[in-house]
This record gives sequence, C-alpha cells and structure tokens, in this order.
Amino acid sequence: MSGDDDMFFATALAWLQRDIDFDGLLWGTRTAGRTDAVLRVHGRPAAMAHEHGRIAASDPVTLRAMAAPDEVHALATGIVCAADAQALAFWHGYDTRQLMILAKPDHADEALGIIGVLRASDEPFPADQRRAMRRTAQAILLAQQLREAKATRMAAPPQPAPGAALTEREMAVAQAYADGRSVKEVARLMGVSVSTVQCHLARVYRKLDVHSKIALRKILGDRRARPRVA
Repeated sequence: MSGDDDMFFATALAWLQRDIDFDGLLWGTRTAGRTDAVLRVHGRPAAMAHEHGRIAASDPVTLRAMAAPDEVHALATGIVCAADAQALAFWHGYDTRQLMILAKPDHADEALGIIGVLRASDEPFPADQRRAMRRTAQAILLAQQLREAKATRMAAPPQPAPGAALTEREMAVAQAYADGRSVKEVARLMGVSVSTVQCHLARVYRKLDVHSKIALRKILGDRRARPRVA
C-alpha cells in the first residue's frame, strides 16, 4: 500500500468512527476485471485479512453482501452462520458477534469493495448507525472506485493531442469555424467553396469524434466564441 492509500484508509476510518460505534474493521477492495481482493484490517490481528480469504467463498456474511450490494446488512454472526460452520469459527475467532457490512458494485453488478464494521459484543447496531453506515460506507467505496479509475487513467499510455491527426487546411477550417464564423464566412475567408468547407468539417468532426460546434470549440481549446455574424 502506498502512502496515499494509508492516508485514505485513515480518513475513511475516521469518517466511520464519527457516527458508528465499532471495535474492528474489515475492508476489501477489488480492481475491476480481477477476482482477487486487497483486504485491510483495523482493530483485529492482521492475519484476519488472510484468513478471511479462505472462507469468503462459503461465508454467508460475505455472500449476503455480494447478493445485495448497496444494502446495509446488520447481522449477528451466531444467527447467520451455522453452528458448525467454518465461517462462524472465523468470525468468533476474531471476536466478532455483530457486524454491519456493505458492498459496492461495478457496472456489471459485481462487488468491487466491501466494508464491514465489527463488534465483539452481542449488542446490535441501532437504526441510526445503520443509516450512518449506508451514507458513509457508500461514499467511501465510491471514492475508492474513483481513485482507482483515476489511477488507471494515469497509468494509460498518453493519447495524442486533439487535432493531431488533422491536416493544416482542416485545422485552419476547424479553428475558423469554432471561432464563431458561419460556413459561408469560412469559405470567403479561405477562398474556397462552401461545399469544400463542409467536406473539411465533416472530416474534422469524424477525426475528433465531435458532433457540434460547441464540442469542436472545447476540444480545440478555444473558448473565445466570438459572436456569429449574420
């Protein structure tokens, strides 16, 4: 984990602790397109993260969160897990009698992140803390998704600058048109026919994947937008 990850985790933990009483945290995140998750633990031994990976596939707590992401599940482990289940031995082995868990799905409805807050006591989480969990955990997991998306974009190969594929004449026509001139005015300015300007603009729009003068102006970086002369 990087320093930025540590800072984000500490901030998220502080947000949760502000409104929810708990003594442990299990937080798992998974990058889109991957099946393995990165788990972090607070208030319990670090080994909990590794041990959870062994029982996650059959853990009714995790499966419930995966089956209904974006819902807050407040559960008593002794009730939701069978008495002889490996999952119950895991949760009780790490002093967890009550927990609240929320998952965040990706666009394919697969959970990209899970936050579970843990209690060693048998006292259930009250309604106001369930509402706080919904609000805060959703915001944290959404922020995590946005951070990962930004990191993916930053790691991607640089794209050519907009307009790099345009010819000099296409760029001149595009810039004149984006400045606010009409097609007829661009034709007069450049000494060509209206149909020639229209052909140049059609190629410009196709190359830059834009569909309006506003979009063209934006992608060329010219926001002066001089008034159009009738």
